[in-house]
Amino acid sequence: MRIRTFVRPNDAAARGRGAVRRRRFPTRAAPAVCVLLCWLGAHAGSADAGVSVLRPPREATTLSPLEVTLVYSGDDASPAGIDVPRHLNVTLTNGDVPPKRVTLARDPRVPDRLALASGEMKAVRFRAPWPDWARGAIRVDVPGMDVSPSVVVLTRAPAPGGGAPPALASAASPAGERPATPPAGAPLSTTTTPTTTTASASATPPVPDLDRLLGGRLTAYEPIYFMDGAGSHGETIARFQLSFKFRLLMPDDPRSRGLLDNLYVAYTQSSLWYTRKLSAPFRDTSYMPQVFYAIPDTGWKSPLFTQMGIMAGFFHESNGKDGPDSRAIDTVFVRPTWDFGDMRAYHLTVSPKLYYYVNRAGENHDIADYRGYVDLLVKYGSPNGWQLATTLRKGTRAWYGSVDAQLSYPLARLLGNAWGGYLVFGYFNGYGEDILGYNEHRWIARVGFALTR
Repeated sequence: MRIRTFVRPNDAAARGRGAVRRRRFPTRAAPAVCVLLCWLGAHAGSADAGVSVLRPPREATTLSPLEVTLVYSGDDASPAGIDVPRHLNVTLTNGDVPPKRVTLARDPRVPDRLALASGEMKAVRFRAPWPDWARGAIRVDVPGMDVSPSVVVLTRAPAPGGGAPPALASAASPAGERPATPPAGAPLSTTTTPTTTTASASATPPVPDLDRLLGGRLTAYEPIYFMDGAGSHGETIARFQLSFKFRLLMPDDPRSRGLLDNLYVAYTQSSLWYTRKLSAPFRDTSYMPQVFYAIPDTGWKSPLFTQMGIMAGFFHESNGKDGPDSRAIDTVFVRPTWDFGDMRAYHLTVSPKLYYYVNRAGENHDIADYRGYVDLLVKYGSPNGWQLATTLRKGTRAWYGSVDAQLSYPLARLLGNAWGGYLVFGYFNGYGEDILGYNEHRWIARVGFALTR
């Protein structure tokens, strides 16, 4: 049983001040698309009635239509009447296309005008077929309504008679039951005893992230940041990084494990910059294109971990220089990732990257002595709180290696929800912060700003 949240005014005075209280009603999640419950105020043509929309399920399939359910409520002491539109316009996008308008038709069984008793609520559904282009993570907006957009993962299932993808069966309700939606125009109970839930990090509004802005195929990959600071030998060196990945093929079924369905190309660029020297020269820049196969969640379950992902591919790194300063390596790698604990709250992530050198240029033929064959990433933190991410390397020679740690905190938690990004503190100690100086030891502490982490 799921809990939906409905927001209503306490009374007429509170309505004027914008104050609200929350009541919770247990219900099953609808299989089609609805939107976040949010009070919108009085509707034109009604005595005193409100309209809201329902929170969507996380997943949907083209076996069911695109659906938005509006809930009308009477909040005056006397009966109210409200006009119900025959059509509702929404906009959809998956990041590949600009927002496109889709017109939904009202359930034909619903009259043009609803009569609402005091405290009574009635649900009205609007439906339309899913567009042919819709697949993957679909963002749903209701223009003209002060409602947050919703994201629904859409699976393009075969036509009826062809059978649903096997993955859909695992997402079905227990005993094969299909989640139910309120009947068209049916009243919703307002006498249900409110349910008390324990506050958790999942109740905290998510921090805006660059991935949500990019969406679709192009997303952030490694952390994107700019930091500046000082360290050994009195050096002051800034460090910044840009990193993106692109999904080559968007599958009809987001749960697909096919090679081409989960193939990515990525590009990362990391630079060290003498910001305080005359003419502010760059010490070195690493250019890192790669191609890889990646599944964030393999579906493998164990009492030992919450989720396991896998990544494998080909990685190139070079500094684009010629002569004695030229540095380049080519590697093949595999990277399993395990998450432990509640991923909506503080949890642990362990991600070793194991690689083999396919090619090492003459100027850095001994790079394995300082970098080794494994990068071990260990993270602990919350999506909406502190996070400490540390990458450890151990070279094959003596005690050569490095520690690269970044502690970050959302600016929205410090300065308000209008802010995006993160305050970040960085510390590096060891060999190979840049590929040019892979055999030079350095320690340095920095502070700066991160778009992603």
